[in-house]
Amino acid sequence: MTAGTAASATAGCLGRLPAVGSSVSTEFELVDADLDPSDDPDVTVEDGTVVARGTIEYGSSECGTVELAHAAYEGSQERLDLLVVAADDSSGVGGCSDDLVYGGYRLEASVEGLLRRVTVTEHHVFGDAYSTTVDGLDD
Repeated sequence: MTAGTAASATAGCLGRLPAVGSSVSTEFELVDADLDPSDDPDVTVEDGTVVARGTIEYGSSECGTVELAHAAYEGSQERLDLLVVAADDSSGVGGCSDDLVYGGYRLEASVEGLLRRVTVTEHHVFGDAYSTTVDGLDD
């Protein structure tokens, strides 16, 4: 299995994921896969900013990637839910390799509101899912 080569080629690619009707700001970047893919995401919350790191297994170093698929803030519950997934990045032209690759990510998120609970979930290529929840942030 190849580790992190595809991820490091696109490291530093930042994006903002629009979340309709919410006030979630995100920065997502692919980084070297330095955490074990079977570990739950590493999540810290400081001064209202969430930082999550992890490693996701995805299929095909030629046609796969790691993406932030969902970011939603539920204001009435002061809850932030983030989902990072193994994704298909194929253009439909040519074939894809059948290798498995590990991609690391770093996600930074903040909301316009209070945070009481943060959950970061990862979905890997064969359906494995890992999750970390941080509760009691308003205490």
